[in-house]
Amino acid sequence: MNRILNGALIIALALTLGACGNPSESHAHDEHADHAHDEASRGPNGGRLLSKEAFTLELSIFETGVEPHFRAYATVDGKSIPPNQIDLRVELLRINGLPGGRIDQHTFSPEGSYLRGASIVEEPHSYRATVRARYQNQNYEWTFDSPEAQVEIAAAMAASNQIMFGAAGPGTIRETLTLTGRIEPNAERTRSVRARFPGTVRSVAVQAGDVVSAGQTLATIESDDSLQTYAVTAPIGGTVVTRSTNPGESSGSDSLFEIIDLKSLWANLAAFPSDRAKLRQGQSVELLAADGTAKARGTISLISSSITGPTSTVRVLVDNRASNWTPGQFLNADITINESPAALTVPVAALQTMGDAEVVFLVDGERYQAQPVETGRRDSERVEILSGLANGARIVTQNSFLIKADIEKSGAAHEH
Repeated sequence: MNRILNGALIIALALTLGACGNPSESHAHDEHADHAHDEASRGPNGGRLLSKEAFTLELSIFETGVEPHFRAYATVDGKSIPPNQIDLRVELLRINGLPGGRIDQHTFSPEGSYLRGASIVEEPHSYRATVRARYQNQNYEWTFDSPEAQVEIAAAMAASNQIMFGAAGPGTIRETLTLTGRIEPNAERTRSVRARFPGTVRSVAVQAGDVVSAGQTLATIESDDSLQTYAVTAPIGGTVVTRSTNPGESSGSDSLFEIIDLKSLWANLAAFPSDRAKLRQGQSVELLAADGTAKARGTISLISSSITGPTSTVRVLVDNRASNWTPGQFLNADITINESPAALTVPVAALQTMGDAEVVFLVDGERYQAQPVETGRRDSERVEILSGLANGARIVTQNSFLIKADIEKSGAAHEH
């Protein structure tokens, strides 16, 4: 079953080895009960019962008003044993995304009628526990599994659903500034084509919309002075966007054709005075068409002040050899104005929210463990992890929402 505990995610998937459930009335609000199918395995304090011969140890997790910690109650033939007569240690093997997992050691000391664990039992309370007790020169040992916030998915199923994996590690967090703008022709790659000498247009070889190469004949003109016919050629390769002449017409100083090289465009962005001080040439820019149909990366090539208003124009050269952009498109731009290193990061896609906690999913073979993490700075690609995750931990990096869905559908969540 699922649990949300102290703001952190606890989802219990009880196995056959799981134990204890509801605490007794006197401890109904004091004990964190383990999960069980077997009513007989619950102790009077709501803990897991571990028995050998006449010796019984009840192990529970206490959390009311304090950090979660183990409490243990020992009996022989049903009679309580003074806690100072027992030596107890609990070892928890946890999935942490690294080979061999992580081992937490818990030692105990007497407190009132029970033994109290000296360490916090970190959440989720998912682990393989080895319990070692010594009483009257007799050693006792038990091992049990307590899986929570965990699910198992076959490797073939994970592959077919494109669940991807990676390692948590150092990264760079970008501080960005978002501006808006539009795509414009690159004025340095635009040409107006005129006749070299006045005359009569004898032929026109292209239409508006034709793509031409540099040196290609666009029209022929018979000179008024020499009566010789000469060719008007394209000064650059590009697209003929306007044709302003026809055979039989006279050519003068007016433009006959306009050619634009659409393989190189400008993204002109508007920056307000409050943002101007954050910008400089060479900063990295991510461009995304307002309708989501195109994206590109570039750098700021020019920042110029407007003479007609308070905004500045920020220009980015756009490589359009793939023909993804057209002049007039509106766009959004994320400009990297600062970059700083982070000791531990994960992809944004690795994070999910379960209950009140942000989690990543640790990978251990075909098992996936939800692990609450504390996050810090983030950008569009990566998130800084402040605590809860080991450097190098193997995690789900893509389609992590599928793991979340499998865990949540395994049972009903409830508060306690």
